[in-house]
This record gives sequence, structure tokens and C-alpha cells, in this order.
Amino acid sequence: MHNFRKKYQDVLKYMWPCAWACTTRMHEWLWNKISETCPEAIPYLQDNHKHVWSRAKFSGECKVDYVNNNISECFNNWIKDFKGLLVDNLVDMIRGKIMEKIAMRQLISQKLEGPILPSVLNELKEKSRNLNYIIKGSGGLKAEVSGLTRDNFPWRHAVDLEGKTCSCGQWQISRKPCTHAIAFIGSLRKVKLDDYVHDYYSVERFKATYQFLVNPMVDKSQWPAVDPGFEMGPPKLERAAGRPRVKRIKSRGEPGKRGPYQCKRCFQFGHIAKGCREPPTELGDELPPLVLTKSDSR
Repeated sequence: MHNFRKKYQDVLKYMWPCAWACTTRMHEWLWNKISETCPEAIPYLQDNHKHVWSRAKFSGECKVDYVNNNISECFNNWIKDFKGLLVDNLVDMIRGKIMEKIAMRQLISQKLEGPILPSVLNELKEKSRNLNYIIKGSGGLKAEVSGLTRDNFPWRHAVDLEGKTCSCGQWQISRKPCTHAIAFIGSLRKVKLDDYVHDYYSVERFKATYQFLVNPMVDKSQWPAVDPGFEMGPPKLERAAGRPRVKRIKSRGEPGKRGPYQCKRCFQFGHIAKGCREPPTELGDELPPLVLTKSDSR
């Protein structure tokens, strides 16, 4: 079983860099690649990992176009100075920081105007700059948007403003118009970009999120004494040798992780997509050979 899992995990290494695309076409192509390389992995993936490993099929209810643990990482960094405190002191410090954060967001919400959050509109306006796309209307609020990549590879997507969809899939996931939709909206008259942003990013939703209060509390010396009827002691654990780990273990390909980087654009090893000068890998092209590290060869 260990060799079997290792075999299909090596194949799946190519899936993580391209997970950002979130397109059915890319998912199906990679699925066929796995079927050709390791057919016995297909039943295992369908039975055990269909809700874990496939990022191209996740729900769009969360309104985000990325899948990571940024929220937990931000929270962990937010309380890093208090993690060594006792439980009651730790919870009290977290309560105080949340109280201050909500009060600050309430002050911000009082100054907001318009239907959509300014940060979201600024992001979309920034994306609308220097869009050299060719737009061909097909009647109504539908059009074909085409262009060339920086390596002169042609592409074309279908945009439907009425259905708020684009064939690239990004609009359906984040519910914020992608660059193809932004270019089409900018070419029309009497059409506002605000009307095509989901209500999730509205000022009204922002105010409703932070409308509650966290009541202030007195210091620990004035807390009421409560007798629960039992004494709770620390768990009996054997302390491991060395200092406790503070930083998390980074995953493969993440900045700061030792080992070869893999580009999300050409899938070559040794660099990232930001400085990539190689042509992008097409769906029909052969993927580069795997580079095994010492941990993989064990």
C-alpha cells in the first residue's frame, strides 16, 4: 500500500501547480494523465480523496479564487506573542484583540460609501489597465474576448454578463469580474462595473459583519471564583528532546522550503512563474520528468 500511494502521489505532484486554473478542461486532462500512468489510482482517488485532492471541483460558495491556509497563518502570527501564556491569560488576550479589531472595523464601516467596498473596486480598476483584448460582441450581453499571451500564444474566452460567467472560470469562483469580463464591461455604455460584483463584497455586508460588540471585562483579580467540583491538571505527556517547534513545516514548492521549485507556468523545476521565460506548457504537451528529493527516495 505504501508503494501504491507513493506511485500516485508522484503523479499528482503536477496537479498542485495548475490548481489555480480551476477549469474543468485542465482537471479532465490531468485526470486522463493519471489514468494512463497509474490506472489503479483512480478507484482509490474516487473512494477516498474526492473531497481532498481535487481543487478544480470545489464549491464557489466561499467566494475565493485560491485554496490555502492564509487565515490560520494570519491568526497564528496575530497571537504569536501570547502563545506561551496560560490558557486563561491567552484567551483573555485574544478576546481583547478581537474587541479592538471589531471596534476599529466599525469605525471604518461608518466612513464607507457606495454599494461595493472601495478595496474591491480599486482591485478591479487596477486589473482594467492596459488590457489589449479584442472584443467581438455576439448580441445582448455576450461576447468573445481574445488576445495573445506574452509569448504570442492566442487565447479566447466567452463572456456572459447576464449570467455573470466567463469560460476561464475565475468569475464563477471569486464572483468578481475577471479581466475578460472587465474588458467587455468597459467597452459598453451605461454599464457599471459595480453591478457585476457579488453582494458578498458590498458595504452593507461589511457593516453587518461587524455590527455586534464584545463587552469589556475587568482584570483577572476581579473575576468571580467558581468551584467546578473537580480539579483539572495538565495532561501527562513526555516532553520531546530539544526546543518545541514554533514555525510550521512548509509544503513542497512554497517559498522558503528547501528543495527544487516548480514553475506554475511551464512546469519546469528550478524557478517560479514570476521570472519564467519559457513558453507555457500546453495541455497536450509532455510534462517534464520528476525530480526526486532525498525525502522522496526513502
